[in-house]
Amino acid sequence: MNTRQNITIGLLLLTAIILGAMVVSTYTASPAYAASSIKQGDYIMVTGAASDKIDLLYVVDIAARRLNAYYVDFNTSSIELMDSVDLKQVFASN
Repeated sequence: MNTRQNITIGLLLLTAIILGAMVVSTYTASPAYAASSIKQGDYIMVTGAASDKIDLLYVVDIAARRLNAYYVDFNTSSIELMDSVDLKQVFASN
C-alpha cells in the first residue's frame, strides 16, 4: 500500500470513531426537561431552565401581581431569589 491509501484509511477510521462516540453520547445522556405548571390558591408555579446547568422555579403571586424566579444554590444548599418582576408595570397599558 502506498502512503495516500494509509492516510485515507486513517481518516476514515478517525471519522468512524468520532461518529460512533457522537451516537453513543446522544443515547446515553438524555437531559430531563420539565415545563409543567401548578396553580394553587393565589400562586402559579412553573419550572424552567436558564441554561443547561441552572433550573428555575417561576412563582406568580396573583394577589400581589409579582413574578419571582428562584434557583437552587448548591454551594449553600439554599433556594435563592434570582429576579422579581412587578407584573402591574409590565402589563400596564400606555
